[in-house]
Amino acid sequence: MLHNCLSELGYDWRLRQASHGISNSKDGLNYIASKTTQAAECSLLAVENARPILNNLSADAANLHKLWCQIPETTAAIIANQPTLNNALKQTLDFLNNVSSQAASTQACLTEIMIAQNFHDLTGQVIQNISRTIETVEQEMLQLLANDSANEEKEIKLDNGLLNGPVVNPQKQDDVYVNQAQADNLMTKLGL
Repeated sequence: MLHNCLSELGYDWRLRQASHGISNSKDGLNYIASKTTQAAECSLLAVENARPILNNLSADAANLHKLWCQIPETTAAIIANQPTLNNALKQTLDFLNNVSSQAASTQACLTEIMIAQNFHDLTGQVIQNISRTIETVEQEMLQLLANDSANEEKEIKLDNGLLNGPVVNPQKQDDVYVNQAQADNLMTKLGL
């Protein structure tokens, strides 16, 4: 009875549009979840790779500082008499002395990045819950429309405006080129 009332009022068409929109929203949420996971994994890998580099930089700077501080007094006297060389030595010692504290500050920033990226697990779980809810609503709407779709198939108009954004599900679109080989084949067909 509800199905017949919706059809008589013309709402079955709106439900079809809504069902299509829900499907796109679900794909969009899955796209967001996958891109968020990729970004988080990339960030975490970069942090893991940067930590040993910082540790080595700090250790090398400490060793060089120690070596420069152990130069013989006669060499230090010669350097002290040459203003340009003396200034370069002081700046080098100051730089080498500061590398350790700057590396420690950078390590702290990397730790904050790691902690921030760990939240992608939480957001991914929320997105999955929303996606499951949307899928349930979509299935119920399709079930409501199932009786009518056997009798008549109404076309849903898609908005193919210029601001479509990234393709979130290339399998659902036939005019999408997802890799370089497909783009090269298109260019060949066009004679370019």
